[in-house]
Amino acid sequence: MSYSVLIADDDNSLRSVLSAALKKAGYDTNQAKNGKEAIDCVQNNEFDVILLDIFLGDTDGLELIESIQELNPSAAIIIITGHGTTQTAIEAAKRQAYSYLTKPVDRNELLELVERAASAASITKEETEIGVAQTAQSIDGQNKIVGQSPAMQAVYQIIGRGAVSDETVLIMGESGTGKELVAKLIHENSPRSDNPFVVVDCSAIPSTLLESTLFGHVKGAFTDAHADRKGKFEQADSGTIFLDEVGELPIDVQMKLLRVLQEREIEPVGSNQTRQVNVRIIAATNRQLDAAISQKTFRDDLYYRLNVITIMLPPLRERKEDIPELIDLFTNRFAQEYQLPKIGISSDTIKRLTEYEWPGNVRELENAIKRALVMCAGQMLLIEHFSQIFDKPVSDGPIDHQNTDQQVYALLQGQVTNYLESDADDGQLYAEIRSIFEKPLFEIVLEHTEGNRSKASEILGINRNTLHTKLNEYDIK
Repeated sequence: MSYSVLIADDDNSLRSVLSAALKKAGYDTNQAKNGKEAIDCVQNNEFDVILLDIFLGDTDGLELIESIQELNPSAAIIIITGHGTTQTAIEAAKRQAYSYLTKPVDRNELLELVERAASAASITKEETEIGVAQTAQSIDGQNKIVGQSPAMQAVYQIIGRGAVSDETVLIMGESGTGKELVAKLIHENSPRSDNPFVVVDCSAIPSTLLESTLFGHVKGAFTDAHADRKGKFEQADSGTIFLDEVGELPIDVQMKLLRVLQEREIEPVGSNQTRQVNVRIIAATNRQLDAAISQKTFRDDLYYRLNVITIMLPPLRERKEDIPELIDLFTNRFAQEYQLPKIGISSDTIKRLTEYEWPGNVRELENAIKRALVMCAGQMLLIEHFSQIFDKPVSDGPIDHQNTDQQVYALLQGQVTNYLESDADDGQLYAEIRSIFEKPLFEIVLEHTEGNRSKASEILGINRNTLHTKLNEYDIK
């Protein structure tokens, strides 16, 4: 079967190159150099695939999508541009474009994508007209997500398509990959964008307060319930609720959350009356929920209810090509925040930062840039400003326990001497010494578990509430 392709681009040479490549692969092609010609072509012909440049000279390619879909609803539209941005990718997906490519276009990638798009178009030819999404809200600079890597392009497409629906979204990924930022983008590009976006960190709330926090309570429900109080679900009514670290929810709360998903109603603590809520749920976790299901710590029926639209966020080490763009974003943001002049960064430093594995992902990179700007006295960020990353001690062999014991003994002896010679209050020595060893211990264990607090609690032999208290005490993020 021969498929027909329209190439709409204001670049004459690119149109010719793409047309030649597609004809050689067996496609029938037409060309349009601007938006008017593209619409004329679609009015007079039916195409399987349309390659649509965003900047067509006389119009914005994105604005043409609606008109093209009205005239040729089964066509698969592939956006092509030399000025790729995150919002462009999201807008293309929201408007039901099949996919998105940036210039220079790789020939093999293009042919593979056109083949898939043509196949999809043939399947949908008998389907009803495709709906068109609403125009997106502008995204605040603080909520910007960047990256042109293939992994992130795939994420943008799911964000765009997920935003226009009202289905539950489950965002999965390691700590620091930007799960809350993605949730905000979905909300901001959805029909609920003018309504509340409420965030709940399920791992940060003691289990005894979690049910009341989520669903509210009535006066007299428990000792300190002096008045009725709305929970987070009611606060998010008509908007979106983001349940971060949903894998940390206790089983009994999971059952109540399942009821919200099924019935769209809540029951405040201490009440026997239900209340209807109109809330979209976006959940996130850094845990492997399938493993939690096997261990009977997470309900499989809740997992299936949450996992309608899934977004897998890649760790930063798997999209290193995005690191220079992230560096530029954070450098400009914090320089403006700290009212600093334009700060540059050496090419050698960018190279080193790009090669680093970033176990803490984008959050670690963001904090590293922030710290470097504070430490920088000149107009250029250098490797020396990232000493906390590049100067980490590395063990070259087995631990010398005897030497380590001597070092610890000497450290303790010095701390005791300093304490006795100071004006510190009596009875505080143990607390001071404990803090010296506890803080790095918690940091090391959390790094080892990639921020999974439940796993860290198991390793340390303490409950999760105690761990949470310690993290707050030592200001560990």
